[in-house]
Amino acid sequence: MTEFKTDLKRLPILLLGFVCLAIGIMLMRRSDLGMAPWGVLHDGLTVVTPLSFGVITILLGFIIMVFSVVLLKTKIGIGTILNVVFVGLLIDLSAELFTYHPKQIETQLIVLILGILVMTFGRSLYISARLGSGPRDGVFVGLSRITKIDVKYVKPTIEFTVLFIGYLLGGVVGIGTIIAVISTGYLVQMFMAIMHFDPKEEQQHNLFGYTNNKR
Repeated sequence: MTEFKTDLKRLPILLLGFVCLAIGIMLMRRSDLGMAPWGVLHDGLTVVTPLSFGVITILLGFIIMVFSVVLLKTKIGIGTILNVVFVGLLIDLSAELFTYHPKQIETQLIVLILGILVMTFGRSLYISARLGSGPRDGVFVGLSRITKIDVKYVKPTIEFTVLFIGYLLGGVVGIGTIIAVISTGYLVQMFMAIMHFDPKEEQQHNLFGYTNNKR
């Protein structure tokens, strides 16, 4: 229970990370220059369904989380569950509050770059809270463990597949997609270094660890 109380104190960092992540994703979509692979898939699903981007983010996140736990035996934390619940809601809320739509390529690029920076900062924040990775990140790790294939090969394969499906569904793919694929990993690493957080040394906490003292 001591670990649980300690983790509760990290919730503000986790939630701030979710807010930044959601705003960044919203800005990238608002730029209309393309998004990261998962964003393209979510965007494509909004074309073929009546659901909002945020609702699709929630539903797909829930499906992926259940898939990871049941089939891949992935460990999840408080942060994983809250990620599924809150990020999609925050994306839709931020889209309602931020009504600006850039029309010129210069302003579109500014909104895109700002979105990428805010999104990666938010991702770094919530990962540094050590309360559990996002549901999509868990898939990479779980598949890598089961197939014995390195994450560096599994992750791009999944993201390319997701990107291709999203494109076929009508999701926007553009210069923003290329920039996001190339830069996000480096930016997350940079922000983590600024926070003095080393993901190789700091393990994510999982729900079962509170009862059996394992992580």
